[in-house]
Parts: sequence; structure tokens; C-alpha cells
Amino acid sequence: MINIIFSIVLASISIGQINIFEIDGIFSSAHSRSISRHIEEFDYQKSDLLVVQYSSKQFNSEQLKRFNEKILKQEFFTALWVGPYKVNVEFDTIESFDFVGLTPGVRIINVNFDTQTETKFCSLNDCNFDENTILISNSEGIYEGYIIVGSIGAFLENLSSENFTSNLTNESIKLNLTNNLSSNQIQFIKPSLIERFYISISNPVFTYLFFVLGFALVGLELFAIGPGLMAFIGGSLILLSSMPFEEFGINYFGIGLFIVAFLIYIKILSRGYFSFLGIGAFALLFLSSLSMFNDYEVNVNPILLGLVSFGLASFYFIAIPTVIRSRLTTDTSAMTSFEGRKVKIIEILDNDAVLVKLDGLEIRLDTMEGKQYKVNEEHIIKEEEGTLII
Repeated sequence: MINIIFSIVLASISIGQINIFEIDGIFSSAHSRSISRHIEEFDYQKSDLLVVQYSSKQFNSEQLKRFNEKILKQEFFTALWVGPYKVNVEFDTIESFDFVGLTPGVRIINVNFDTQTETKFCSLNDCNFDENTILISNSEGIYEGYIIVGSIGAFLENLSSENFTSNLTNESIKLNLTNNLSSNQIQFIKPSLIERFYISISNPVFTYLFFVLGFALVGLELFAIGPGLMAFIGGSLILLSSMPFEEFGINYFGIGLFIVAFLIYIKILSRGYFSFLGIGAFALLFLSSLSMFNDYEVNVNPILLGLVSFGLASFYFIAIPTVIRSRLTTDTSAMTSFEGRKVKIIEILDNDAVLVKLDGLEIRLDTMEGKQYKVNEEHIIKEEEGTLII
């Protein structure tokens, strides 16, 4: 975050307050809702300035339209700075602000080219008339209707160095920034914590990650039964991650494929060993992710979905069996169903205990006091006072 400490004095209009609203993009209802809430709560006056810092390639057409309409309706001054990364921004969005700052490498998309737009942008920047895009050049400076700079601080400093005319109202203002007064005249603002959480899970990668992780934790609870904490956390993750489904248009056929893949994983774990069925389950899981987000409003990288799918498969075939073995070898009170089963000793442990093998599992059992045991001996599991012994 850039700390900017200055006062603002206008040649013709005195700016009372500058607020910088930091937002990743406009792809979720929480984005447009957070802007609307902030404007209503702050009660902007005519002389105030709202600067929106926009820094994402992701956007939702419907939410972006609402955002543009909201900004256009305001009577106070508005400014847009796009950066600091190489991102995409809609042409209609930059046309909705009084003042615009662009980072070198920003791509303006869905441009409605006309004589005025060509004169304004194409003599300096790379205009692609076939794709209706404009790629902002590396020539930083002040140009007609926009500024090319590398930081939001430089954007505001450039606003202070020239007389600028609003792109919307043709009102001329000049900012003079000095370093010797309080920074109370400028505030950095973000969406609320709840709004940021919803924005985070609206990202398709995190939506999918939380969704599959929730099912994995439920599956872990099935094989390592405890107080139900993992099932509760898993259920909560499933519920929270499914919140954006309706807004962004999830493909429910893909969810059906995922449920089938999940059941196959459970079947594999119940058999106790990995096979080619596991490879099929992983392939089906990856296909389900592609299907789920096929028509999603927000684009997602298939490679990232594949990595999440691989991580889930690793969780099923490594983490869950490890937890199961740990519980079985350390908590014999949870294995009363093994009473009467025949086992073979594979190792003599200290503290009157042995390690035995049962159906491919290594289990720690207590021994009877004073009795001698040998490796490879077979014994019958017994229960005494809630503890399994041989």
C-alpha cells in the first residue's frame, strides 16, 4: 500500500476528501454491492473525489454494467486507476469516470472505435481493430483524457501538476499536493470482511477447491470416526463454496460427475488399496471440474483445476490412509469390532505391546502380563475393559 500524505488545494474547486477504493475486479455481486454501500455510507459531496483502483482481468458483464451505471449517476468527481498489473478493462468502464489512469500493458477491450477514439488512443497505443482492443504503451505521460503511469501515487501527483478537464462534465480542476499537512484528507478503503470472503470464494479456483475439500473432509470422517468436527468443517465448506453457483451459472451435470467420482474414491478406500480404478476416478474428477465451469461467468484456467483435482486425489490416497493407520495403531479402544479376529505378530514393542498385521493394516495391541510372545506367532484378539489385547 502506498502512503500518500498531502493536502489538496484546487485552483477553482476545493476538494474536501479523497477516498481510494481498492477492488480486484467486478466479477461478483459483492464488488458492485460494496461500491454502492460505500457511496451510501460516506455521503459524498460535490467537491469530493472517489478513486477506484481496479486490478483484475476477471469481470462479469452484468455486474460491470451495474457498476458503470452506479458511477455515472454520481454528482461528485470520480477517477479510475487500472493497475498495477497488466489487466483487462472494459472500454465502457473507462468512459464512466471523470479522470482515468492506466498502467503500461493494460488492455482495453470491447472498444467502440470511432474517429474521436482513434484520435485519442491510436496515435500512441496499439489499436487492434479486428479484436476491438487497445494495448496501452510504455510511454508514461499525460494525454488527452487519460494518464499513463506505473503507480496510483504517480497518478494523483500527475493530477496535481496540470489543469485537468473532466471527461464527463468538462469542469476544469487542478490539484496541488504538498507533504506538510495531515493525511486525514485521504483514505484507503476496501470491501468489508464478509464481502471480501464472498469475493474470494467467487473465484472459480477457490470455489472448486473448497467444494472438493469439503467432500474430502466428510470422507475422512467416514473412515476415521471421531467427534464429527471434520464432517462439520467439510459440510460448512460445501455450503459456503456453493453460494456463488447460482450467480455465476454452475453446470450441475458437472456436479453430478463429481459425486460419482467421490463415491468411487470412497469405494477404493473401503477396499484398502489403490488400483486402476483410482486413475479412472481422478480422470472423472478432472472432467467434472471442466464441466462444472464450462459456462461459468468467470473464466478459469484448466491447469489450475487439474492441480486442485490432483491435490484431492493425493489427499484421498495419502492423507486419509495415513490418518486411518495412525488411529488404528494408537487407539485400540476404537477397534472393538476386531475382537475374535486372528492376527500375526510382526514386531515386539516396548511397554508390553506388539505390532500385528490384520488385513493389510498394522495395528498396535497390548499384551497379557507375564506372557511371552514371538514374531510370526498367530493370536486371537480379545477385549478386556474396553482395550484390545492378545
